[in-house]
Amino acid sequence: MTIVDDLLAHPGVYVGLDTSARSEHGGAARIVVAPLPGGAGVTLDYEIFNPAHPDRIRGHSEHTVIARTDAGRNIMVIGHEHATNLTILHETQPGTFELDGEKSEYPMKVVVSMPESGTLRHAWWYGPADGEAEEQDVAVVNRLS
Repeated sequence: MTIVDDLLAHPGVYVGLDTSARSEHGGAARIVVAPLPGGAGVTLDYEIFNPAHPDRIRGHSEHTVIARTDAGRNIMVIGHEHATNLTILHETQPGTFELDGEKSEYPMKVVVSMPESGTLRHAWWYGPADGEAEEQDVAVVNRLS
């Protein structure tokens, strides 16, 4: 099974914790997984909340599509509040989505896995413009519905 198949088989609301390699402050993570029409893939609506920052309780929000293309490859398309453009990533290994000829201000990838039924792990990897991507922000969430 692919990550697309896993997510299609387990839609719903997932909640858990998000941790960051850059900070000791974590947050509550919420990811809503919904199937696309025709079963081509899913959408992920991903938010992180942290009451330790009352001026910015919602620290991150993104809308992501993970889907199969006509060419048979899986892609990830991300729109998030920290950028004014969409990011398009291509699956290079199962559940690992990376830039493939796309330009970016910094190295990045996203790794999504379902280590067990009802648990979703979503990891953002990124680094400085002249460096390598490293795992930075990780949400481990469990399905409520």
